[in-house]
Amino acid sequence: MVSCKNCGAPLTLEDAVCPHCGTPNPEAQEHLRKLAQLDKDYKKTKKEVFQEVGKTKKGYKLLVILVMLLLANIVLFVLHGASYEIAESLNAQTLELDEIKANMNEYLDNREYTKFMVYYDRYETRYRDFEEYYPIYYAIYDYDHVVESFGDYLYEKDSYTDQLVRTCQSIADYEDDYTHTMKRDLSAFTRKHLEAVNEEFELYLKSYLKLSEEDIAAIKDLSSSQVLILVSGRLNDEE
Repeated sequence: MVSCKNCGAPLTLEDAVCPHCGTPNPEAQEHLRKLAQLDKDYKKTKKEVFQEVGKTKKGYKLLVILVMLLLANIVLFVLHGASYEIAESLNAQTLELDEIKANMNEYLDNREYTKFMVYYDRYETRYRDFEEYYPIYYAIYDYDHVVESFGDYLYEKDSYTDQLVRTCQSIADYEDDYTHTMKRDLSAFTRKHLEAVNEEFELYLKSYLKLSEEDIAAIKDLSSSQVLILVSGRLNDEE
């Protein structure tokens, strides 16, 4: 309790002015000011608390989302592996490995190299038992590059004369790969079919690029630019 400074009447902190004489009560005004400041501070603190809680919730939400994505990726990885195993099993049941090899061998024996490449591409990734076919496949692959690039040269040489450069680079690549491969420890099966592929390759060079046996024998020691000079000379002689 306080007293009015004017009339002495008793006042409370809730009385902004004296109810008897109307004189302002400074203690009440100070009390109300402090209450207003406390209310302001409370509201500010409340806002900051809710903001931090909101941030925390967002953090938890983000963490939950990341965990869910991680679990989903793990599940997908497991399912992918399982589906691959199932597919492997079904493929093995549909077409046994021995049958696949028998078909590949038939294509090689008949020198149906394009069919062999297509068939190899279809099954090589599903089995791990084709090591002896691998060098043969890539020799055919290099040979095919020569045929493709020289075909482009023949049919489009008016506007794509650089195809002959590409052809000669492919010839040099084939010779380099073939020479290095034949130095490896190969099975009799692999060596036999590599030699057959090389016979076809040399026959192609003789028939289409007009190279002699001496020219072909010399290619392995030539750079691609030197091969280009040789091939260009033989083609110009033929014309």
